[in-house]
Amino acid sequence: MNRFDRCAQRGEIVRKDYHSADMVKWLSSEVSNLMSWVRLPLSAPPLTKAMSELRTALTMQTLKASKGLFLVSLMLLASLSGCFGEEGAEDQPIVSSIFQIDFTPPQDVTLRTGEWHEFILEGNGRSLSVPTGVMLFVNDTILPNGYVTVTGDQINGKFLLTPYVEEATLTIVHPDGTGEALEMPITNGTPIVNGEEWLDKMEFITSVCTDSTECGGYINRWMGTPNPAFERAASFFQGHFEGLGYETHILRVTDHGNPTEPESLNVIAWKEGRDDSCVQGMGAHMDIAPPGGPPGGGTYEGAYDNTGGTVSMMLFAKAFVEIEVQCDTFLALWSSEEEGLRGSSSFANNDCDYCLPTDKELRFYINMDMMGISYPAIKPTGEPYPYHAWSGPDIDPEVQDVEITTILDHVHRDILGAPMDMRIEGTYGAGCDQHWPEHEDLVMDVHEDTFGRSDHVTFRDLGAQTIFHLGAYDSDYSAYHSPDDTLDNMIEVVGGEEELKKSMEFVMWAAMLEFMIADQTPEVRNVNA
Repeated sequence: MNRFDRCAQRGEIVRKDYHSADMVKWLSSEVSNLMSWVRLPLSAPPLTKAMSELRTALTMQTLKASKGLFLVSLMLLASLSGCFGEEGAEDQPIVSSIFQIDFTPPQDVTLRTGEWHEFILEGNGRSLSVPTGVMLFVNDTILPNGYVTVTGDQINGKFLLTPYVEEATLTIVHPDGTGEALEMPITNGTPIVNGEEWLDKMEFITSVCTDSTECGGYINRWMGTPNPAFERAASFFQGHFEGLGYETHILRVTDHGNPTEPESLNVIAWKEGRDDSCVQGMGAHMDIAPPGGPPGGGTYEGAYDNTGGTVSMMLFAKAFVEIEVQCDTFLALWSSEEEGLRGSSSFANNDCDYCLPTDKELRFYINMDMMGISYPAIKPTGEPYPYHAWSGPDIDPEVQDVEITTILDHVHRDILGAPMDMRIEGTYGAGCDQHWPEHEDLVMDVHEDTFGRSDHVTFRDLGAQTIFHLGAYDSDYSAYHSPDDTLDNMIEVVGGEEELKKSMEFVMWAAMLEFMIADQTPEVRNVNA
């Protein structure tokens, strides 16, 4: 008899007998009541600063509590029962007969961080709960609260472990109230979005050589009329999205009568959602600062600003093939950001078959611009680079205005375990618009803010809830908009390839999880709705 069949002293499955299914029903109802209590409608009267902070704290605690609810209930009720084999417990099936991971009994499985794992749970009324750091998916859609109950004979789903999870206790609660806690072994996997693949694509795009299979040479991506280098790069990016199965278009708009002025040429990939009444998206600008542009004279590679963000969108597109989305979703590479957000504006304010629909609610948008030279990377001086992630719109700086701010904080604080209170000696050179006196030495500058200067502003102005990811900039990054903005420079200033891969992987996982959770959070909706 193996350790998954009976509760042994050193076993990794612990069974607690609640003696009453009524306890499980009560717990389920309490969770529902708690969740509905903390989720205030966006139309509610304005909150005071204290009430806003309380709501955020309560919501964060509820998300954590709901994920671990069944495990907590087992611990609290431990005195009511004994291990498997004692009175009332012998009628339950062994775990391996009702639960499998990757079509394998759980005792034979080691979970791999960053990777997908399929599961099957059998038994009407039986429930499964996963800890923070393990994402639970059913019907290819994330369940933000991390638990699910079988209705019918069985349920099929998937786990996605973050690269940063250190332990994974999966908890099963049977219909009669007995429970199983499975402490699963973990090993490092190959994350579905990872710094290694990001760096490989960066090297291909920015390298120039005679072998086109080794070097793409997609540099000099200045937006203008004409620029064959930009056209060639746009075709390459379009092919990437099309190769993954997305409906992909090049949106070209001559937005000025003067042909010497930069026009707009965006790459737009669409993924159909379950609900055709709403739309949402992610994006990054693929153009780079033109020659002579301020403050550093322009660039030819634009590795940090913004080839890095462009490649992150390529990796997100690959990962999102495996999920379903609630609303029609656009994954976009913008042009003309360096000339005043004209690429995203042409998408949002023109009428075409693949432009932003005017008859659908625009829920949220996440923007990727200048990442990688950010926490956890370390400056040559020995202190961490700043990490900026700002949500909006920040209508009133004294209160939390939008629900996506709760998701932003939850992803960084709870799921990724970021050091939200870490500070440096002295101050950073640049940061948020609001609350800078309180945040000038804060490594994780993660909060609601009015900061602009990138394409999220286009969608924020239309009422969408937004998140803008940004690393070191201005005086914290000397190569900004200069010929020194190269991949080699990025590697040098963070202390090596491995450090750059780590910092990019961290911010990409943050943005990807924000998107997945916002997609399944009804409160994230247009502030004008």
